[in-house]
Formats: sequence, structure tokens, C-alpha cells
Amino acid sequence: MLKFIQDKYKRIVKLSMLICFLLLVLANPFSLHAQQEPQFSQYMFNRLSYNPGYAGSNGAICLTGFYRNQWMGMGLTDVYGEPSQASTGETMNISFDMPVRFLHGGIGATIISDKIGFRDNIHAKIDYAFRIQFPTGNLAIGIEAQLFNSTLDMSQLVGADQFTQDDQVGTGIDPVLGDLSEQSDFLFDLGAGIYYQIPGKLYIGLSTSKLLETASDKLYWDNRRFYYILAGYEWALPAYPSLRILPSALLKTDFISKSAYQVDASLLMEWEHKIWGGMTYRVQDAMVVMGGVAFGDFKLGFSYDIPTSRISTQSVGSLELFARWCFKIENPPKPPTIYRNTRRI
Repeated sequence: MLKFIQDKYKRIVKLSMLICFLLLVLANPFSLHAQQEPQFSQYMFNRLSYNPGYAGSNGAICLTGFYRNQWMGMGLTDVYGEPSQASTGETMNISFDMPVRFLHGGIGATIISDKIGFRDNIHAKIDYAFRIQFPTGNLAIGIEAQLFNSTLDMSQLVGADQFTQDDQVGTGIDPVLGDLSEQSDFLFDLGAGIYYQIPGKLYIGLSTSKLLETASDKLYWDNRRFYYILAGYEWALPAYPSLRILPSALLKTDFISKSAYQVDASLLMEWEHKIWGGMTYRVQDAMVVMGGVAFGDFKLGFSYDIPTSRISTQSVGSLELFARWCFKIENPPKPPTIYRNTRRI
């Protein structure tokens, strides 16, 4: 029995290492952040943000909230050396999803507030997933309407041609900085994804966002199409079924620019569906420690990114928190219908 458990464990470890290795190869050694996309370290608890096919897959009504403080402790200054009001990165995410029987799938919605520098972005997404049942799992095909609003405080920007020979700031001729008022624009786009799962065992999804690649002439902004590959596996130790090993990985890329690849490879351990903890490696960016606890249908989790790139000399790391509440609405069984015979014999 012990040999069987050891062999099974080795297979799971090898499978996890193979998935991580393949994703690391795809990422190449020059990978950098995809700057247009909000960053989440606990992506395995936030799958709806990456794939509309996930909507309703949990079989319950779920409300999820995320908060992320990126690159804490980074003392940004302006061109005069004074403390700057620019944000190093602050992201809030609120989402819900639920199954809908008469739609043969599920629906969901997500609102994301993402601040970085002097730009404030609001993402709103509406999802629908059509689900096909198989004997051992289910496959969902999802579509997503994406609404995007971006605001940029132009008065805080300084053009390169405004610097004088003695490093003073003068006037420039850059047409982009001709209007120094706060500029805002609204864009519409689409997303799509497929998501396959065997509940309690594995999941894998492929999705894309910003299909239309809409652009804002007002903000000199182009939406770039991104693709996501998300996968995870769940394995309960035969001798200790209350202990589960949860490897997962996320690849983000535009399949065009070498600098727009990013890979997260994670390994978590969970005990009795109540307590979990583990680590993530984000290629050439950070090591992430994370953990959480569940109180019935309510979950709380945290993660802390330890930078491994050059930014580690300027930042003490990134903090992320999340909370989730899932519940099911059970329809009470209908009482039996009683028929009375009014005829008397």
C-alpha cells in the first residue's frame, strides 16, 4: 500500500514538473509583464477574470472580491525629486457567477479597478457560458462583453523635449501634451474561451480577451489581444484523503511580442477543504507565498509576492487579499398531489 502511494505521488510530481517546464519553455528567458492586464497572484481562485467559460462551473452562486497592492514601498518621485502622487499599482476586483439551467450553462460579471501611474482603468465584463455535459466532466464555451474606461491625468506628464540642457523643465512642442486636462475615453471589446473540467479532479481552459483590439485616439491607447492558458489538477492522497495536492499554472501571452509572455506555476496543499498554503513562481519576476482558510462556504486568502527581478531593490513586495462566498439555492420538493373522489357508493 505504501509503495502504491509513493508511486502515485511520484507520478503527480512528475506531471506537475512537466506542465511547469513546458510553460517555462514557452515563456522564454526574456519574459516581462503584460502591462495592459491586471495582475493576480491567486489566479486559481479568480478563474472568471481569465476565462468566461468558467461562469457557473462551480454549481453555486459565488461572490468574489480581490484587493492587490502592487510594489509596496516604492518611493516614486516627480521630475523635481519630490514625492509623486503616481500609483505603483492598486487593483480591486469584484465578481459573481452562477449556473442557470434554462440557459444550459452559467452567467457571470466582473468589475475591475486598476490604477497605475497617473492612469485609472475600469474594466466591466459580462459573461455567458454554454455547458455540454459528458460522462466524466463538462465542456463550456464562453463569450464575454468587455467595457473599458480609462482616465489619464495629462497635467502630471512631462515630455522628453521639455528638459533643458541644465535639466530644468521648460515648454515642449509634443502634440500629445497639448491639452493638460484630465482625459477619459470609453472602449468596447469582446472575449471568448473554452473551459473543460472534471469536478474534483482537473480543469483546463483556453481563452482570449480584447478580440476586436479597439483603440483610443484620444488617449493614444491600443487594446492588445491576449491569450490565456489556465490549468490545474487536484489529487487526494489515498492514505490521507483529507489532504489534497493542487498544482496549477497560468500562461499569458499575445503570441507576438517576446516581452509580453508571463508564466505562473503554483503548488498548493489543502487539508479537509479548510486550510491551504503553498507557493508560486512567476518567471523572472517573483516568488509568491500564499495561504487561506475556509469557514463553511466562506473563504479568505492572502498572498505576498517577493520580487526576484531588479525591482526588488526598490520595492518590498506586493500584497493580495481575497474573499469568496458561495451558496446554493435549493428548490423545495413539491408536495404530492392528492386527488379526492367525490363519488359516494
